[in-house]
Amino acid sequence: MTDNKESVDPSNNDKTNLNPTQESSVASQAYSISKENVPSISKILITDDGQDESNKVFNYAVSLSKYSGAELQILRILEKFEKVEGASLEGVSAQGSNKNIKQEVKGPVIEEMELKIKRCREAGCESKISYKFKVGNPLEEIVKEIKVGNYDMLILRSVHLDSGVRAFFSSARKIIGNVDIPVLVVR
Repeated sequence: MTDNKESVDPSNNDKTNLNPTQESSVASQAYSISKENVPSISKILITDDGQDESNKVFNYAVSLSKYSGAELQILRILEKFEKVEGASLEGVSAQGSNKNIKQEVKGPVIEEMELKIKRCREAGCESKISYKFKVGNPLEEIVKEIKVGNYDMLILRSVHLDSGVRAFFSSARKIIGNVDIPVLVVR
């Protein structure tokens, strides 16, 4: 019987001789890892651009919701409402005042959103799921919604334009730089 031990040259074994630096010492960290400091996630904002690739985002959202019990809020930004094929917008004003106009979106865009919610339920999400539509610049509208919506996390999809790096730094980075909640970027 032979003993097959590998010979280790101590001069090439830098990894085994690593000692924690003073900066990485647990005692010097500003935030400790403890039950009291584990964040709770109760409301997650999910951006949806209506493309099949964004379904990947929903898979992560369902997983996090199953783990945390978090409510899911889906946000679809319509840059120009006229571009949404087959959809209609109805407005009702209460007591003739423009301040109390209630608008309602109808058509295939709503059916598509309801189907996404059904798929999330089929994937095991038992939490509340709702959706919103906003018209405007997607980056601005996402940041506005986060500031007023009391969310604990944002999940968005990194869009590939010319290159992944260019797209990431042109959209996701702008959002991340303007919000104060954790952001999960799904590629």
